[in-house]
Amino acid sequence: MSRLFVAIDTPAALADTLLQTLPAQRDIRPTPAGQLHCTLRFLGECDETLAVGIAEALQGVAIPPLALQVQGVGRFRGRQGAILWAGLGESPPLATLFASIGEALETVGIAPERRRFWPHLTLARCRAGVPEPLLRDWLAAHRTLMLPPWQPGGFVLYESFLGRDGARHVARATYRPVSPGC
Repeated sequence: MSRLFVAIDTPAALADTLLQTLPAQRDIRPTPAGQLHCTLRFLGECDETLAVGIAEALQGVAIPPLALQVQGVGRFRGRQGAILWAGLGESPPLATLFASIGEALETVGIAPERRRFWPHLTLARCRAGVPEPLLRDWLAAHRTLMLPPWQPGGFVLYESFLGRDGARHVARATYRPVSPGC
């Protein structure tokens, strides 16, 4: 079984800039810079036949011209801590890509996503012991964070391997825009 998800990668310089904003505290575990991404769809455990079908179905997704921009930060609270994230500004082309990926996945029997699409970059996972004032100060300091936009070169189907030191992501397939006339 393969644990799969579809995502847009973040440029290395942008990832470094974002991760440098995080407070240094032992119970805050930053996302590795090379794994900072915007998840378009988490698929979970898939057998190899379905994984191949997913990869093939995604080949037909038209990728609109995209410009993404970090706008603000936030956190998701959980029972075991929190997740710190950087938001992405509203992007109709990104919403179109998200919908197109969902339609392609339906052709191989994957049900539509029920949750609202909330484009963000997960910056760190925090254990429950992180002091609340530290998190509130970080949120306040970066609430209006805005970084220059970037143009992703497509999206990736990743396989995620869970380990003692966190997840390791390996690209199974990369999808690039098709140039007109090709």
